[in-house]
Amino acid sequence: MSDYRLRALQPEDVDAVLQFELAHKSFFEQKIEARPEDFYQPDAVQHHIAEFLLLQQQGLALPTLVFSADNELIGRANLKDIDQVTKSAYVGYRIAEHLSGKGVASFALEQLIQQSKQMGLMILFACVATENPASERVLRKAGFQQLETIPQVAIVQGQAVAGYLMWLKL
Repeated sequence: MSDYRLRALQPEDVDAVLQFELAHKSFFEQKIEARPEDFYQPDAVQHHIAEFLLLQQQGLALPTLVFSADNELIGRANLKDIDQVTKSAYVGYRIAEHLSGKGVASFALEQLIQQSKQMGLMILFACVATENPASERVLRKAGFQQLETIPQVAIVQGQAVAGYLMWLKL
């Protein structure tokens, strides 16, 4: 039994998501593309959540939150760009800095893989920056393999960074 749990994103999660994103903003921005500054307002997060939930209703996304045993929001994990024709989707996750290396990303990814199988998906994709070896290890541990190199996968701290498109056949 894990000390973590995944649950669906809900409209009333605005404050929790905003606090999570603010608390870990500088950590995330060291490894992944920064969100626009105007994202960090309750109205913007509410809009972000509403957009994700609309995509979920359309069968195009599965947004979830990761919680610790004591109900602390410690991460976000999503399926997005779900394609029912190709039976594929992209995975992504953001985990609190103080829990890096503690298995949270692996737990969240495994949960997304299981949910993907239940949804009838056959392939998962993930993009990872070469500057983010920890995330690449999580993906490889779950069975993802490098498909191709992407010359500019993101802009991190004002610099273009290369990365990989990785994939997993379910």
